[in-house]
Amino acid sequence: MRRPAVITLHAVFILSGISALIFQAGWQRVLSLNAGMDLFSVTTVVAAFMLGLGVGSLAGGWLADRLSSVAAVRAYAAAELVIGLFGLSSVWILYELYPRLAPWFPGTFGAFALHFLALLVPTVLMGATLPLLARGVVERAEETGPLVGRLYAVNTVGAALGALAMSGGWVLGRVGLDGSIRAAASLNLVCAVLAFVVLRASHGQAPEAAVEDAPRPRAFLIAVYGATGFACLGLEIVWFRLLNVVGLSSTYTFSRLLFLYLVGLGAGAALGSRLARRVKSATNAFFTLQLAIAFLALAGPFVVVSSATRYGAEPWFRDGVAPLLVLLAPTILMGMGFPLMQHLLGSSLSRLGRTTGLLLFANTLGCVAGSLCAGFLLLDRLGTPVTLCIFGGVLAAVGATGLLKEREPGATARTLVGLAIFIVAVVALPRGLGFWGPLHERPIDEVHEDGACLTALGPRENARHLYISGEIQNGVPFDEFHVRLGLVPMVLHPSPKRVLVIGLGAGSTAYAVALDPRVETIDCVEICPGEATLLKRLAASGSAELAQLFADPRLRLHFTDGRKYLLEHPDQRWDAIVTDTLLTQWSHSGSLYSQEFYRLARSRLADDGLFAQWEPSPRVYRTLASVFPDTHVVHAPHLDNNSPRVMVATQKPLPMDLAAFTERLDRTNHASVPLAMQAQLRTFFSTAQAWPETYHLAFPPDQLNRDLFPRDEYGNW
Repeated sequence: MRRPAVITLHAVFILSGISALIFQAGWQRVLSLNAGMDLFSVTTVVAAFMLGLGVGSLAGGWLADRLSSVAAVRAYAAAELVIGLFGLSSVWILYELYPRLAPWFPGTFGAFALHFLALLVPTVLMGATLPLLARGVVERAEETGPLVGRLYAVNTVGAALGALAMSGGWVLGRVGLDGSIRAAASLNLVCAVLAFVVLRASHGQAPEAAVEDAPRPRAFLIAVYGATGFACLGLEIVWFRLLNVVGLSSTYTFSRLLFLYLVGLGAGAALGSRLARRVKSATNAFFTLQLAIAFLALAGPFVVVSSATRYGAEPWFRDGVAPLLVLLAPTILMGMGFPLMQHLLGSSLSRLGRTTGLLLFANTLGCVAGSLCAGFLLLDRLGTPVTLCIFGGVLAAVGATGLLKEREPGATARTLVGLAIFIVAVVALPRGLGFWGPLHERPIDEVHEDGACLTALGPRENARHLYISGEIQNGVPFDEFHVRLGLVPMVLHPSPKRVLVIGLGAGSTAYAVALDPRVETIDCVEICPGEATLLKRLAASGSAELAQLFADPRLRLHFTDGRKYLLEHPDQRWDAIVTDTLLTQWSHSGSLYSQEFYRLARSRLADDGLFAQWEPSPRVYRTLASVFPDTHVVHAPHLDNNSPRVMVATQKPLPMDLAAFTERLDRTNHASVPLAMQAQLRTFFSTAQAWPETYHLAFPPDQLNRDLFPRDEYGNW
């Protein structure tokens, strides 16, 4: 092909990368609405998506070697067309059809199988695009490493732009999740059209170059690239956990970090494409890179932790310098590895597709294993610093083994120096509180890690406060508002026997529910198991409130996603459902503030059931009021306007009987709470008012929070 055609296909592949990243982020979010946001659900979605890409790479490589360059580009265009068409219908498939099929796929392995099948067509085709396009662009064997590396680079840069599009309200805040997915599908259709146009313009040009036979690629190098995928994906997970604590977490945090990560990979691939044919030994360069990445994987976090005590409170450090220190240098070196490896293996056009596909398949399979190992095993048992050292150690071992195996001049000395530097980094990296303490804005003295969350406890204003991913929550002794949040639905309900609390937090809301002796069972759902672990330690060390809560035989803890728990228990009915959940700007909080969630909660209430939640915004109130026939804000005149209000929604009119409220309060065990709080609660219930849904101005129906467009989470644009 002529140069303009090749340049056009590179531009097309950028658009394809943008679309693929939007699809990945969008589909994962859509699936989470029914599959849940707990560790097992998220990991199965990511693993299924990546496995599909790997299978596609393998199949696309096999097909590419059986096609001419023109036919390969034609197949690439057809793949983009089908991906785009699937994208247009994907929301219906993953949001509407998925819950009908889910009961047929029980358990974690069943969920993985369903996710894999649901995403099979688009992910396999996405994985096939690079081998197909490489076959269409590469004309001479010596161009394999540089050109394929360049295609990989531009596609990765495109993915970075897709992450940028998903990292702020300028896209999601304007068109929502479904609008973003439709836009991505449109990009794929544009890619298909442009590829077909290039084919038409190139028709009848120079004949195919003859291809020569070549030996099969070395299994050792393929296995090595799989091992680097294992380590690099594991490092990504660990780095993102670290930076999620360093920065102020929001729904866009992950996308912003992913943007920087992909920029590094893309820049590295572009640099590696230029160096592939210029370095004296691509083998030596590749394995030396692995030793360097192993050191940098630990060096960046070490510098951030060491600097956090002095600069940790500064926004420019938390949201700017820290991500750059952790991500940029190692990801650039990671990106350089692909074109170098492609250059080492792709010496023949006759096996170009299979070599490229096999390389990508091995790397992707390693990524799947790395994500499963980090999420299910290492973080839960060993914590972030040790997990960081293990994944860095894998890369150090790969680099050292490769250098020694190749036996090139100076390899032994280079290996010993690299390993020595890495060992120094391992020894220097802090552990436990020494690692996490400086990264919290306020002092902490206990920390617990599991695959789902990082949880910590620390002193503040004569209390012990809970931290989740670095963000402060409520504390112990309990504050009056969170106790009131649990008591309001109990006092308002004439006979609450079965209660569901979504969100354990510091335990205050569940504790308040348990004060009512009429309650027979309390199901408390929490997505972060570490909260209960730390709170039970606190109970054992002298917290009377927590000791009372965890000793209560009526309490049943369930560690999973709250919405998922409701979906998995369609036959249960509760007299009251109380949610004490995230701020609206936190990631995935919209799934607990949407119309669809409130409909789900209403369907799980008994006929005289009651739903209660704090009021984070007027839009949330109006969204709740659009689902329940009777919705009020329960407030008291003596409270100032800055005190959070409690929303109460019922299926039948709610009588405001102050005498009955006071009588029910007297029958609770509220005498166990501090005297000052007792007085506050008595004043509240003796003067409580319920403001009806006219309390807030109306929002048009299309401005309410929906599953696919949680406006409060994405920003009021």
